[in-house]
Amino acid sequence: MLTLETSRLLLAPTPISVMRERLERADFVADMPIGRTRDAAAGRLTVRFPAEWPGDDVLAMLPAWIARRERLPDPAPWCDCVLVRREDRLAVGSMGFKASPDATGMVEIGYAVNVSLRGHGYATEMVSALVAWALLRPEVRRVTAECLEANLASARVLEKTGFGRAGRRAGEEGLLLLWERRSPGIERKPPAAANGAATGPGIQLSEPG
Repeated sequence: MLTLETSRLLLAPTPISVMRERLERADFVADMPIGRTRDAAAGRLTVRFPAEWPGDDVLAMLPAWIARRERLPDPAPWCDCVLVRREDRLAVGSMGFKASPDATGMVEIGYAVNVSLRGHGYATEMVSALVAWALLRPEVRRVTAECLEANLASARVLEKTGFGRAGRRAGEEGLLLLWERRSPGIERKPPAAANGAATGPGIQLSEPG
């Protein structure tokens, strides 16, 4: 099980039970499995999921995510995850991979932070950790992302975490900017810490076995 942690945040796969519950109601508490962290052994973490989680755009995608999990019961580590604030175990966003790395070694990330909690550097902190982890995997040669041209905050997250512009394409909601970070060489090393992001030993990964 993929479990990453930084100084303020934890990232772990979104349980399918949480996705289903969110489609039925808002603002609830649920347990989710996590791997080993600096503070505790592998087990379960009780997390509060506020009404604004995971955001309208991501909420609309939950049925497709559920269908994917039903086809691939164990997509880890290449899956969608919950972004949890460690101090109060609040779900503050959603982040993860859109699919497994393809034949060229490309994997795409996506992320969203609760509207009321934007501007605190949460996305930058965990994107930094997630991409650093991905670029250390032998099957990954580059990590990609995209954002609307008008979404300056999202573009800034990608710039601060070492992504470069790789093109653009038309999307349903407007022009999308394409971004990428490449391996190998020095790019395979975790980037410098940003807004409290842990690097090196501070990035924790837990997987079965």
